[in-house]
Amino acid sequence: MQAVDFTLQLPRLDLPARRAGDGPRLLYLHDELTTAWTPLLDILSQRFTVIAPELPGFGNAERPDWMETIDDMAFLVADIADTLAGDGPVAVVGAGLGGWLAIESAIRGASFSAIAVVGAPGVDLRGDPPADYFVLMPDERVVLFFGDPACAPDMDEDTAIRNEMMTARLVWQPRYVSPSLANRLHRVTTSTLVVWGANDRFLSQAHGEAIADGVRDGRFVVVDGAGHFPGLEQPEATANLITAFLGA
Repeated sequence: MQAVDFTLQLPRLDLPARRAGDGPRLLYLHDELTTAWTPLLDILSQRFTVIAPELPGFGNAERPDWMETIDDMAFLVADIADTLAGDGPVAVVGAGLGGWLAIESAIRGASFSAIAVVGAPGVDLRGDPPADYFVLMPDERVVLFFGDPACAPDMDEDTAIRNEMMTARLVWQPRYVSPSLANRLHRVTTSTLVVWGANDRFLSQAHGEAIADGVRDGRFVVVDGAGHFPGLEQPEATANLITAFLGA
């Protein structure tokens, strides 16, 4: 289904966004690698109205001066949820960094009808940190993230650098974790699905299990044949899990 570009108007800024589908509204928060419309979103848009904004500093979205931290971005996601709410809360799907933001936003009071996160970082596990991909070369990162390197998104160099710079701004220190997150997960009372790649070499499954165990109503599922980004590597299997969860 062809996605349509539009501008998502929020209280403090506007964001470029895409929309496709016909059905219950579903907010998609992109990962740190790409803001592109992907096969996963094509599949989800067969059942849902998928709304996929580009977060500030990523893709074509400008970064306002006040957008500096995970906390800033989480409150922005709460603004998005409020803007899209209409007659009731929307469901949210977040991949990678977008999954972390979905959880952080829910902790801060964002109202979602359901939450699905795919390979979400954020939990600080003693002795089990995320791999430090900032010190790796591009070809090493592909191997870290994907079982099949051919599944890595194809981006122009300027966009890739811009996305990496914004990611670094948000997660540089401490690297890709929040020491406070585990102690706040109980505040997430919305049913939450945590999807993980069976071959994730960036984050151990313990990170996903910690999210599923820490929220009020969480469940953990694994996608075979996928690394850190199951939605890019196994879009159909990932979409089926998300669709079944949201349908339930």
